[in-house]
Amino acid sequence: MLRHLPRLDDDDFKATSARLLSSASNSLVASIEVARHGYRRQYGVLARTFIETLATVVAFAIKENALQQFHEGKLDSNKCVTWAKAALPPIGQYWGMLSREFVHIGKSYSAFEPPLEYTAADEALPFILNSLRGNVCLLHIVAELIFSDETDTPQYWSRNGQAASFDPTPEVRAWMEVFLKPVELGANDIGKA
Repeated sequence: MLRHLPRLDDDDFKATSARLLSSASNSLVASIEVARHGYRRQYGVLARTFIETLATVVAFAIKENALQQFHEGKLDSNKCVTWAKAALPPIGQYWGMLSREFVHIGKSYSAFEPPLEYTAADEALPFILNSLRGNVCLLHIVAELIFSDETDTPQYWSRNGQAASFDPTPEVRAWMEVFLKPVELGANDIGKA
């Protein structure tokens, strides 16, 4: 990815994807920072931006003319989510939940939610920790999709010509089961999180 980032005036597939993946990475780091300071809802807003950016990059890889539409300013990022969930089904459900719970203004927005330290009874902390791990994993998966032809050992995708299908190796599947296993925190775990 890093070799494609300096190509700032290049609108090709890899250069554009690298810049969007860099932007997604920035959103991921920003989401961590706001979560660390107790901003629960704002974490979800940034997480949705992260997912929508990844979905756009996936759309470039699987949908003809998506990259061209993007550069023409005609690409609807909502459609990108629809297209991306065909390749990675969890993206659609996760994006939808983040949209409903954190982005679209509704009754829950009228709640008083000052930034507070997390407590043992706080449902937000396990959600944030679990979704952060999922986000890191998704970033890795999407980056490999875009740059899989630049690695000798793809871990998540198998290629058949130009087409790619999500097909993690057995070792990666086992790792994902452990890495993505939901975290449950008790009162003694709050200081460790």
